[in-house]
Amino acid sequence: MTKPVQLVAIGASAGGIDAFRNFFGAMPPDSGMAFVVVLHLAAKSKSMLPEILARWTAMPVSGVSAGDRLQPDHVHVVPPGVTATLEDGVLLLQPMPPEAARPFNPIDAFFESVAADQGARSIAIVMSGTGHDGSLGLKAIKLAGGMTMAQVSDGSVPEHSGMPDSAIATGFVDHALGVDEMPPHILTFARRTAEPGLEDAPAEETNRARLRICAILLGTVGHDFSHYKDKTFLRRVERRMQVLGEATLDSYTDRIEADRDEAQMLFRDLLIGVTRFFRDEDTFKAVADTVIPRLFEGHSASDTVRVWVPGCATGEEAYSLAILLREHLDSVKTGPRVQVFGTDIDGAAISTARAGRYPAALLEGMPPERLARFFTEVDGGYWVNRDIRDLCTFSQHSLVRDPPFSRMDFISCRNLLIYMDTGLQATVIPSFHYSLLLGGFLLLGSSETVVQHEKLFATFDKGHRIYQRREGPTPPLRTSLRGTPAGGPRAEVPNAAAPGPGPRDWSRGLEQASQRVLERFAAPYAVVTAEGELLHYSSRLGNFLQPALGPPSRSIFDMARPGVHLPLRAALRAAVATGQPVQQVGSADPDSGEAGNIVLIVEPLPGAGSNRPYLIVFRAQGQAASMEMPGGTPEANAFETDSKALIARMDGEMQVARDELQALSEEHESALEEVRSANEELHSLNEELQSSNEELETSKEEIQSINEELQTVNAQLTNKIDELDRANGDLRHLFESTSVATIFLDQHFIIRNFTPEVAKIYNLIQGDRGRSLNDIVSALDYDMLETDVRRVLETQQPLERRVSRRDRAAHYLCRILLYRDPDGEVAGSLITFVEITSLVRVQTQQMLIDELNHRVKNMLAVVMAMATQTAAGAPSLESFQVTFQGRLQALDTTYGLLGQGGWFSVDLADIINAELRPFRNGNGHDNFRLRGAPLALNASAAMVMGMAMHELVTNAVKYGALSTGLGRIEVGWEITGEGFALRWTETGGPATTKPRTEGFGSTLIRRSVEHELDGTARFAFLPEGLQFSLDAPIENLVRRPEPVA
Repeated sequence: MTKPVQLVAIGASAGGIDAFRNFFGAMPPDSGMAFVVVLHLAAKSKSMLPEILARWTAMPVSGVSAGDRLQPDHVHVVPPGVTATLEDGVLLLQPMPPEAARPFNPIDAFFESVAADQGARSIAIVMSGTGHDGSLGLKAIKLAGGMTMAQVSDGSVPEHSGMPDSAIATGFVDHALGVDEMPPHILTFARRTAEPGLEDAPAEETNRARLRICAILLGTVGHDFSHYKDKTFLRRVERRMQVLGEATLDSYTDRIEADRDEAQMLFRDLLIGVTRFFRDEDTFKAVADTVIPRLFEGHSASDTVRVWVPGCATGEEAYSLAILLREHLDSVKTGPRVQVFGTDIDGAAISTARAGRYPAALLEGMPPERLARFFTEVDGGYWVNRDIRDLCTFSQHSLVRDPPFSRMDFISCRNLLIYMDTGLQATVIPSFHYSLLLGGFLLLGSSETVVQHEKLFATFDKGHRIYQRREGPTPPLRTSLRGTPAGGPRAEVPNAAAPGPGPRDWSRGLEQASQRVLERFAAPYAVVTAEGELLHYSSRLGNFLQPALGPPSRSIFDMARPGVHLPLRAALRAAVATGQPVQQVGSADPDSGEAGNIVLIVEPLPGAGSNRPYLIVFRAQGQAASMEMPGGTPEANAFETDSKALIARMDGEMQVARDELQALSEEHESALEEVRSANEELHSLNEELQSSNEELETSKEEIQSINEELQTVNAQLTNKIDELDRANGDLRHLFESTSVATIFLDQHFIIRNFTPEVAKIYNLIQGDRGRSLNDIVSALDYDMLETDVRRVLETQQPLERRVSRRDRAAHYLCRILLYRDPDGEVAGSLITFVEITSLVRVQTQQMLIDELNHRVKNMLAVVMAMATQTAAGAPSLESFQVTFQGRLQALDTTYGLLGQGGWFSVDLADIINAELRPFRNGNGHDNFRLRGAPLALNASAAMVMGMAMHELVTNAVKYGALSTGLGRIEVGWEITGEGFALRWTETGGPATTKPRTEGFGSTLIRRSVEHELDGTARFAFLPEGLQFSLDAPIENLVRRPEPVA
């Protein structure tokens, strides 16, 4: 199976070209990876980016076409006006949506498809640009386990930091670097992803490292991940190792122990959740149709419907439920108040939720009417309207460490339990039972269930995982003792190889503490840190503690009832300072149902340093008398006795203090009311300013978008102008230095440009550009130039022809080619004249030599044959001499004519006239008639015709028409298609009869015609005179074309 190509996806906008130059200048061309570049450009603009990038990298650069497959060591450039996606390593293109559709974010779309296709091998980079495109795509890459990068200033770039800053602000960027610093990290990540993963490591090694990392996280960020699903935990750790290039688990563990920032990065990775508005629409429809109407049943306008969304991440689900509740409120005449609590352990995510501003891509698929009703478009995204934000309260809260909320009507906890092991789920699900009112609803994710807790919850809608609280007591809650306040002092992290208590030892401490309280005190209790942060508490604390108004708080001081707050703070402070048990007396709150005073006992529990927990026991004073202080020492018992004596004296003092506190509280409430009134006025003014600001932001965004496109196009044009200047300079030097005469013509035969060498052929000057070539005097014997140019333009086939000056002083090889513009369209023609005068002369001399050599050989052979045959048929030596001399004369005549024609050709009429000239009558009687068009014969055909005419004339003088004074000879020839025909007709002479044997002359003619011309020769002996006919292919007679260099 072919190994998939590692892909690096890059997105940029304004200023991106400079970033690309620096990036590809630093990236090796043989990395084996493919690069896909997405640049914001106007849909109808023509991108010159492939040509520009090709100058900065040795890798091939090409524009993307639909169906292109990723190629290693190749740069693919996505064209403007389309959305590119990746599927099975193949690039797909779709047209840009119409302007009325959602904002066009091609970088987000491509990154999301890369995440789906490449998974944990994904690499994505956001470079210079304005706006927010790419931020959501990086989130998808991060969720898939890939590596994300964003450009930061390296001294010159990014020119526009909007896109990189937006990406970095999401918290999903692994590396924020200058672009020239990115290649080493990319190469390291690619190498690590190709190596075996943690799933192949020994289980003992991974488990040991996991426990050590959990202990480090507990001490650094204050959260325990020991109950996080093992495989998911290791996948997140492995992703961080790949990003950092760490080779082993031990080296990464050492790094996270020494680097608090890396611990925070792993913490963020572990908390990444997939969330969006109205995720799983069927589930939300079921909630709207079946759950929400029941939440409002039996509630009056003075009541409150309370909803809790634990693990709300950045708030999309909490706001989605608030929208459903708001829509239901709008459908009823009067309804109760609504309050939605969204909690998460990630403080950065909670800050995003409180702001209520989201990129447009997160609202894809939302009905337009709902979008317009509950959201306001601002700065490339959307802001949740105030009427929805007022329904929601967000706070940082841990299901594992912090007390659960109470008196809830509905809890939505989707896709959070799947990250917990069964032990932690067994702790969390009962806390939901505690939080919900009887009949309250619990919504879980599609892969989550309460099947192990059927006594606590009944199934309401199995398909959508909706459950309803059953009646009955809640099992004792086990809130973790492991946590420390976020941002608090860092705990010491034990070495994995050293003995000592691990994260899970706190569970045993909790059980021991609970057992100790049950055995010795049997009273309500709580376990807190030195700062008063709740770690654990028992039931039956309602008479002493109550939930504070406003955002949920972990502080026991915020929850303490009046009369308990001050002695509780004093007792805890004393116990922390002395490390010994401390007892204080407080007064009961009349509203709690408790009467008299309350005894508070604070006892330090086993622990080290700032992580030491403290046990607080609450008892009514009447019960306290029968209780022994821990340790049973006489000093403790004496302290108890003395305390009774103090109670009476302190009652009066405490009453005065209560009165003073009440007065202060009333003054505080009055001042607070004035502040609220001023705040409402400021809020109204702020909304007006916000409305104006939103209009300005909208205009600014439009201007930025236009400016961004103009800057990108301007950068491309600047690069193109520089490239054209260089090209023009090169062409100018080429024109001036080349010896080839070249003319550039448009489609209308108008001169566009020419080289100086053309002046030898055409009388051209610099000012002749733009004139027709027909207006210029030419020295060439070439009247067909315009016709040939038209033919090349019509047929789109090049043409080559040999031409000469009219005075034959120079010869040229003329080539006519098509001239195409950058788009490949025919824009005219290109004519070159290469001088071949020397070559023609050499060829001519060589042909003359070859022809003479051939003719001499042929002539000697013919002479020898004629001598033999003439001697054989001659009756005497004198007769032989006369006949043989005549035939030699005929050869001499033909050779003379060939010599005049340069040994290449001679006209047929000249050959016939040369033979007949001696026998013309001198008395004015024309005894010869020639009919036929001029025909230039080649040398071989001329020799045959010369010998044939000589034999026919000699025979006519002896026996035929020329033997009498009144005889006539008519010679005619014509070309019929591909054939040649010659007719010799004698009249006015003596009657002829066919001889008994063929004479030598007839044989010589017949054989020469057949051998040299591949023709036929026939003789007809008629009473009126001899008739001779010759037929042969015309191509064997005419002059052969001269060779072309």
